[in-house]
Amino acid sequence: MKIYNHIDDEILKEIVNVLDNDRLIIFPTDTVYGIACNSFSDKAIKKLFKAKNRDFNKPINVLTDSISKINLVVDGINDVERKLMNKYFPGDLTIIFNKKPRISNILTANKPTIGVRIPNNKIALRILSAYPYPLATTSANLSGKENGTEIDDFLDTFKGKVDIIINGGKTDSVPSTIVRVEGTKINIIRKGSLNLD
Repeated sequence: MKIYNHIDDEILKEIVNVLDNDRLIIFPTDTVYGIACNSFSDKAIKKLFKAKNRDFNKPINVLTDSISKINLVVDGINDVERKLMNKYFPGDLTIIFNKKPRISNILTANKPTIGVRIPNNKIALRILSAYPYPLATTSANLSGKENGTEIDDFLDTFKGKVDIIINGGKTDSVPSTIVRVEGTKINIIRKGSLNLD
């Protein structure tokens, strides 16, 4: 396991290689630290569930850096969803969309939907822009435990389970707000750092 306190082109190449080989990374976001893998690799997704000790009936969301990559996993975006994206992406809002049929049922816990977010964090965006696919990303903690906001929170937990950790200092402690749009109604699934009221 390697820990870097900065990010540059060489480290990005190393990260891409790790992700291409179905392995895991941890990096800071604008909310909490995330543990991540290639969202198109079932092998990597299974490793992610195992590392977190997460039940397979709980879906994992994806992070990415652009609308074009969102279209790789989302099956259609309605007007309300597009308005939310235009206003709050990048930022601390996760939107639950209808997923494309080819998206892994392991990732989405056999649900027809997928949660997507573009984080507002320079390190996260550099990593996400360097990779051609969205990253399956969940908070860097064991399921049911406190979210990781600095690397000391999870270093021992994930030793030997991840290949690279990017140390970006302390992050906010509150995860993103999650919403699902049904027709023109916005349903708040989880209240988080973004107040939509």
